[in-house]
Amino acid sequence: MTLADGTRTLTSERAARRALYVMMAGFCLLASSGDALAQPDPGTSSEQTSTVRSANLVRQRPAKLHVPENTQREFAALPAGKRLKILGRLIRNGQPDAAETLLEAAPFTGRFSDNRNLFMQAMIQHARGNLDEAIRIYREVLANDPKLTAVRAELARALYDNKEDRSAAHHLFLLRASAPNTNAQRTFDAAINAIEARKTWSFNVWGSIAPSTNFNNGTSLDVVNVGGLDFEVGNQAKEKSGIGFRGGGNVGYNLRLKRDISLIVSGGANLVQYDGVQFDQTALNQTALLRYRQPKYSVALGAVSTQGWYGADEFVWSVGPQAIISYLVSQKAQLYTQLKHVWTRYDVATYRDGWSSTANTQMKYALSDTTLLFANAGAGRTRTQRDHLSNWNANGGVGFYHELPWGLTGFAEANVHYSVSDGNYPLLGEQREQTRATGRLSLTKRDFYWRGLAPQLEYTYTRNFSNDALSRYDSHGLALTVTRDF
Repeated sequence: MTLADGTRTLTSERAARRALYVMMAGFCLLASSGDALAQPDPGTSSEQTSTVRSANLVRQRPAKLHVPENTQREFAALPAGKRLKILGRLIRNGQPDAAETLLEAAPFTGRFSDNRNLFMQAMIQHARGNLDEAIRIYREVLANDPKLTAVRAELARALYDNKEDRSAAHHLFLLRASAPNTNAQRTFDAAINAIEARKTWSFNVWGSIAPSTNFNNGTSLDVVNVGGLDFEVGNQAKEKSGIGFRGGGNVGYNLRLKRDISLIVSGGANLVQYDGVQFDQTALNQTALLRYRQPKYSVALGAVSTQGWYGADEFVWSVGPQAIISYLVSQKAQLYTQLKHVWTRYDVATYRDGWSSTANTQMKYALSDTTLLFANAGAGRTRTQRDHLSNWNANGGVGFYHELPWGLTGFAEANVHYSVSDGNYPLLGEQREQTRATGRLSLTKRDFYWRGLAPQLEYTYTRNFSNDALSRYDSHGLALTVTRDF
C-alpha cells in the first residue's frame, strides 16, 4: 500500500468517525420531538438531546464552572423544558460537573421524570468518559421504555466509543429504520461502515446448559413393522433425554488491503456433549474470504473448511468455495445470501463420501426501532455413494424480534425443512421424504448484563415427519445462554 493509499484510508476512517458523532446529534434533534423525554416542550428537548462531545472536549475540558446557590435556586424555578435546554447546553459545552450540580438542585418531577433524570445522568457520565456507567444507565432507561429513540441513539454512540461494536451495530440498524430522511439514513450507514472499517480482530465465546427430551433425535418406538414383519428398535436409535452442554467460540481477523477490499480469516470451534460418548460432537471450522465492500452492498468470495468428530470414532472433513453477498435493499431491509459447495469425506462411513451445494437467503426488516422481522429461504443438493442417502432439500422460515418493557426482549421463530432421497430407502421400498418443523422462543434480559453479555433463555420444539417410521421424532429443548445482540 502506498503512502497516498494509507493517507486516504486514515482520512476516510476519521471522516466516518466524525460522521458517527454528527449523525447521533442530528438524529437526536430530529427524533426527540416525538419522544416522551421531550414533552412538554419539543423545542427545548432538541437542545437536550443534541450533545456533540468530541474526544478533544473530553481531553481538554474547559475550566469548571462554579454554580452559586442563588443560580441553583433560579434554575429550580424554571420550567422543565428550559431546564432541559440548559443542562443539554452545559453538557454539550464540556461542563458535566455544572450540569450535575443543577440536576441535583432541581431534579425533574412528574410524568417522565424518572427517565429524564436517568438520561441526564447517563449523558453526564458519558461526557466524563465513564462509558461503562453511561451504558448501564442508558440501558436502564430503555428497559423502562424501549421506544425512546433519543436514548437509543446515545446508547449506540456510547457502545461505539466503548468498542462494543456488535451491540452498537445492532442498535444502529434499529435506528436506521426510524431515520426521518435520507440524510439521516446516510449518516447511520456511515456509522455502521465506520464500525466495519475499524474492526481488525473479533472474538466471540458462547456456552449454554441445554436440557433436552430427545438430544439424539431418536424414535420413541420399541418395535417397527416393515413389510409385515416386526423389528425391535436398537438402543442407539431410541430417543434419549438428558442435560447437556453446548458451547463454542470463534476468532476473526480483518486485514484491509485497500480502502474497499479486505481479507477476512476466521476460525471457530463448537462442542455438543450429553450423557454417553457416542453422542458427543466436536467441530472445527476455518474461513478465508476476500471482501469488497460498498455502503449499500458487500461481496465476499473464498473458501470454508470443517473438521468434525462424532461419537468415539467417526471423523469427517469438508472443504469448498463459498460466496456471501449482503445488500441494503432499503433503510429498513437488508438481504444476506450465502452460496456454498463442499466436498465431504468420512473416516469410517466412507459410503457417505460426496458433496453438497446450498443456497440460503435471509431478509432482515426493521419494522421500527424496537421490532425486527426476519424471513429466510434456501435450497440444497447432497450427493453421496448411496442413492438413498443422496437428496434434494429446501427450507424456509420467519422470525419476529421485539423489545418489551421491563428490560425484556422477545424472539419467536418458525422454520420448515423438507428433503426427499434420490433412491428407495432400505426396507422402506420407496424414496424417503422428511419434513422437519422447528419452533423457537427466547427471552433476553437486556438490563442485566456483564461485559457486554446478556442472559437469554431459549425454548426449542422440533417435530420430524417422515414416511419412514424410524425417522419420526419430536424433541423439546431448553438452553440458558448469553448474547451480545441486545
